[in-house]
Amino acid sequence: MAIKRIPIDSVIVGMYLCGIDQSWLNTPFLLHRFPIKTQTDINKLKTCGILAIDIDTERGIDVPPPPAPIALEDQGAPPPSTLSLSPEEERIAHLPEDLKGVSLALELTTIKHTRDQFLDEVHELLDALAKTGQVEVEKMNACSQSIIEETLHHEEAYIALIRTREFSPALYDHALTVSTLAILLGRASGLDDADLQYLGTAGLLHDVGLLYLPTQLQRPLKTLSATELAIYQTHPQRGVDGLAKNPNLAPKVLRLISEHHEALDGTGFPAKLSGENIDLSSRILRIADEYDELLSGHQNAETLSVRTALQLLFQKGNRGALDPALVARFINVIGIYPTYSLVELNTGERGIVTGNSRDNLLQPMILLIQDADHQPLSEPIPLNFSVLSTEAAKPQIISVLSPEEAGISVESVLEEWITL
Repeated sequence: MAIKRIPIDSVIVGMYLCGIDQSWLNTPFLLHRFPIKTQTDINKLKTCGILAIDIDTERGIDVPPPPAPIALEDQGAPPPSTLSLSPEEERIAHLPEDLKGVSLALELTTIKHTRDQFLDEVHELLDALAKTGQVEVEKMNACSQSIIEETLHHEEAYIALIRTREFSPALYDHALTVSTLAILLGRASGLDDADLQYLGTAGLLHDVGLLYLPTQLQRPLKTLSATELAIYQTHPQRGVDGLAKNPNLAPKVLRLISEHHEALDGTGFPAKLSGENIDLSSRILRIADEYDELLSGHQNAETLSVRTALQLLFQKGNRGALDPALVARFINVIGIYPTYSLVELNTGERGIVTGNSRDNLLQPMILLIQDADHQPLSEPIPLNFSVLSTEAAKPQIISVLSPEEAGISVESVLEEWITL
C-alpha cells in the first residue's frame, strides 16, 4: 500500500481514497475507503469542508505530473477513469446524494445505554406498583413520552435490541419491549400524539394483571394445564380491576389493557370481543405483545427467530385472528432482516445488515465481514442486493445467526463504518 496525502484541489476521478483530514461522522459517505468514480464524489468532499485526503496509489491513479493543484471547478470535470473495478468493488452500493451518515456502532452503543436506563425506570415503577397497588401516573406517562421520543428518532436501533432472549417472568423487560414496538406500529398506522401516549403507557402496564396470579403460572404458556391456562386468561381483567383504583389513569389506557388479548375472530380473551368492537390501538398492542412472546419463548417454551415469528403472525392474520393489514405493516416496520442482524449467504459469506429497503424486505444492504470459509475479510465489503446485476445469480440470505455464538462483536466491526 502506497499512501500519499494530497490537497483537495489535486483530487481527480480515478484516485482511491483511504483517509481524510477530519472525522467521517461529518461526511455523507458510506465507505471509508473507495475509488473516486465521479466529480460528484469530489464535490461531496469539498462540501464537507475536507482540505486534504489520503490516496492509495497502488489501487488508484497518482497525482499526474507535474504535481500541481488542479482547480476542477474552473476547468470542468476530468474525463472518466478507465480503471477496471474488482467484482467486490462493483458490488458496492452508493447512498443517494441527500443522505448524511451516522455511526452505526455509536448509535447502537448509545441506544443500549438509553434502553438500560428505561429498563431501570420501568422496573422501579412496576416494583412500586406491585408493592403498593398504586401507579405513579405522572412518572409513568413521562416515561412513556420519553420512550416515544427516543424510539421514533432511532427506530432501527431499538428494533435491533429487541432480540431473541430467554423467557423471564419479570415484567419490566417485556413491558418496555411491547411499549416500544406498539409505539412504532402506532406511528406507522397514523396514530396522533395523544393515542401514541395512551398506547405507550398501556404497553408498559398491559401485563400488570399477572401480579395478581400465583407465581407458578409465570412460565411458558405451552407448559400450562387447561385449568392453569383458564386462570392465566383472566389477567387482562385483573389488571384493569387493580389499576382502576388509580383515578388519574386515562380510561383509554384501561381499555387497551383489557383488550390486548382479544382477537378479531372472537377467539381471544377475556371477553371474546370481535371485529370493530376491538379498538385499533388494542389490535396494535396485541401484535406487539405476541411478537415479543414468540421471540422470548413465552408462548412455545422456545425462542424463535425474527423471520419465524413474523411468519406466525402473518399466518394468524390470514386466519383472521389478527388484523392482516396491521400485521403487514408491522412486518414492514420490523424488516425480515433487522438492521444489525448477522446473516449468512448461500455462498457461505457472512455479513451485518446495515439497512433495509421498504420496497423489498428480502434485499437489505449488508456489510460482508467473513468469506465463504468464515474467515475475516481484510476489508469489509458493502453489498446492496437491490443493485446487483440481474444477469448473474444473486447471492441469497439463508439464515440469521447469533453474533455472540459466532464470536462477533457487531459494535466493534461497525466502529469505523458510516451509513444510515
